[in-house]
Amino acid sequence: MMMPGMDDMMGRRPPKPFYPSLMDFPTMSAEERKSFEAKAQVRFSAGLAEVAAAEDELRHAHAAKDAAAAERAARRLRDGLNDVSSGAAALRAFAEGKPGPQIARDWFRQQMNLPPDAVHPPSSGLFGLDWIHLAAMAALATVSLLLMVAYGVRTRRAAALADRLVRASATAGATPATAKVESVPTPAAAPVTVPTVPTTRPEAAKLWKGQLRVAAIFTETPNVRTYRFREIGGGPIPFSFCPGQFMTLSADIGGKLIRRSYTIASSAAQTSYVETTIKREDAGVFSEHMHRDVSEGDILDVMAPSGAFTFTGAESDSVVLIGGGVGITPLMAAVRYLCDIAWPGEIFLVYGARTTEDFIFRDELEHLQRRHAKLHVVASMVRATGTSWMGPEGPITKALLADTVPDIASRRVHLCGPPGMMAAIRAILSDLGVPAASIKTEAFGPARGAVPPPGQTLVVELADKALADQPVRPAEPIAAIGPATATIRFAVSNKTAPLAPDQTVLEAAESIGVPIDYACRVGTCGTCKTKLVEGKVTMEIDEALSPEEKSDNIILACQAKSIGNLVVQA
Repeated sequence: MMMPGMDDMMGRRPPKPFYPSLMDFPTMSAEERKSFEAKAQVRFSAGLAEVAAAEDELRHAHAAKDAAAAERAARRLRDGLNDVSSGAAALRAFAEGKPGPQIARDWFRQQMNLPPDAVHPPSSGLFGLDWIHLAAMAALATVSLLLMVAYGVRTRRAAALADRLVRASATAGATPATAKVESVPTPAAAPVTVPTVPTTRPEAAKLWKGQLRVAAIFTETPNVRTYRFREIGGGPIPFSFCPGQFMTLSADIGGKLIRRSYTIASSAAQTSYVETTIKREDAGVFSEHMHRDVSEGDILDVMAPSGAFTFTGAESDSVVLIGGGVGITPLMAAVRYLCDIAWPGEIFLVYGARTTEDFIFRDELEHLQRRHAKLHVVASMVRATGTSWMGPEGPITKALLADTVPDIASRRVHLCGPPGMMAAIRAILSDLGVPAASIKTEAFGPARGAVPPPGQTLVVELADKALADQPVRPAEPIAAIGPATATIRFAVSNKTAPLAPDQTVLEAAESIGVPIDYACRVGTCGTCKTKLVEGKVTMEIDEALSPEEKSDNIILACQAKSIGNLVVQA
């Protein structure tokens, strides 16, 4: 390709642009018309390719919150659309048999928003132009001047905004942006050198409530399906999220409103749809409904995003993702996103499944591993007898982790799966020297009766009524006592129900129709917060509560269990 100005340097005149060159052909021969049609087709095809590339660049810039890249992509998109529009207009004009000069004039009038050619009386205005044309030219000149002034003002404002953003980034750069319930700091020995990624605190993202359409359903394994949701009108999804967050679905099942939360498994860089992958659980009311009753085209009530089990790439320069069963979904969301943004860090995914038939996302992971040199996938099948599986067999072991993840003690670890599996892996990680502060977990299991990962039981006890005017502080963690059946009174609803030791406040409320909002039912989203008025409760998970909320006797209804009579504000 010649450089600009090369024609002048070699003594040749540069070629005319496409449309002005048509003015040289008052009557084109068949051969000339064919040549110009070919040029118009090339222009149209090049524009289409540019639009596609610019659209992809724009999606990635949006996901990365990169305003400069988004502006560049928008300019590419406009240029591509101009080429498509001009090429299509020329092809249409050729098809209608118009002469070259008329095609050029029509295109010019279209670009200037002028009316089509019309017959006008001889001009009596200045310089041979009628007064209408002179007035139009004056108006265009005025508008052009105003646009130039506005452009100058916008340029100065954009420069000032960019300067403020750079200063803000430099000020905040020393502190990783993590969720409020985040308990895993970035190891001091691991410098973070990553591209720009969304680092908004998950709890700061506005919770969106509305409806989405099921656009597609994919079968992953015999009892696992992926549901792709799109905005009903076909536009971009109406909320943003971080890899690892979840969405809450609602449905009327058997005359009762049921909600369940499922991880968003699709990439956060993908803005046209969201996907969630759901396992059909034994006696799972909602998962059974999704697998049996929901079809493509159905509209579901959705609330999103929630959760703090996130990894955007800004938290560490490498990550180890360990999962079991359907617990792979938040890990897959991170893998997809990090691959989409070409994250430079090392990604180790270690996954355990019962059999090869239960290996979720197997084909996609093999494809991603071939394309991304820094993605390392290791899977182990508990039972692989009678199959062609050539990889590790049995549960994930200490030897497997030590052999497949070099220097694991210095890396950040995200762990997700059934509670029993997570307890065993945590013990292994401790033996391998991984600090507890470098491990972030999320339990996966049926919503009702799910056992959270092992941890300290927190007892929140209301102060003596005689000291009601004094600050109330949680008691020291102690073992829960029971097993006597207690009663619970809901102060606002003025209803009372029995409360068994293994029953949560939320379950008791549901049994008598007391409305307490909820989403995840595993203690991480904070949707079911309510105030403890009297009594004491145990909570095995309290990540969604701030220290101030704990001091104010706020409890999570989905986690709070009785060791005596209770009164709650609901």
